[in-house]
Amino acid sequence: MSVSVGGSGLGVAALRRYVLTVAAGNLAWEVLQLPLYHIWYHADALRLAFIALAGTSGDIPIAIVSLVVAFSLFGRERATPPISPSVAWTTIGIGLIYTIGSEMVHLRLGTWHYAALMPRLPLLGVGLGPTLQWVAIPPLALRAAGGCFLPRHRPGTV
Repeated sequence: MSVSVGGSGLGVAALRRYVLTVAAGNLAWEVLQLPLYHIWYHADALRLAFIALAGTSGDIPIAIVSLVVAFSLFGRERATPPISPSVAWTTIGIGLIYTIGSEMVHLRLGTWHYAALMPRLPLLGVGLGPTLQWVAIPPLALRAAGGCFLPRHRPGTV
């Protein structure tokens, strides 16, 4: 089955690769950054697993909506390659803006607390871990989907 997403020619298989890469990458990131949160020092393994899965279950729709909005704004008919740099940067930007805003709200509400180990962004006070998450994982997922964001190595080139 082949469908076009945002008129870009991004097929279902590519979208599936994007979502699976987002899911795997965010789950790994959520687990690895747990020691940067206060709960790491007070919860048992089952609770920590639930927290990582809950975070990932929120990350996936953020990534999907970010991509759909980016395609809606910048997708082109029969674009080659399927994912243009403007779509890629917009996808990352939307996810990053949402994450920073969400972190600010959750910190203010006391939903979670950072441990002393969490580096924070000056002025905003949000953690560097969740911020970098949205700079690192979407480009990998877009690349897995067949996008142009990370260049492919071509034989005979450096």
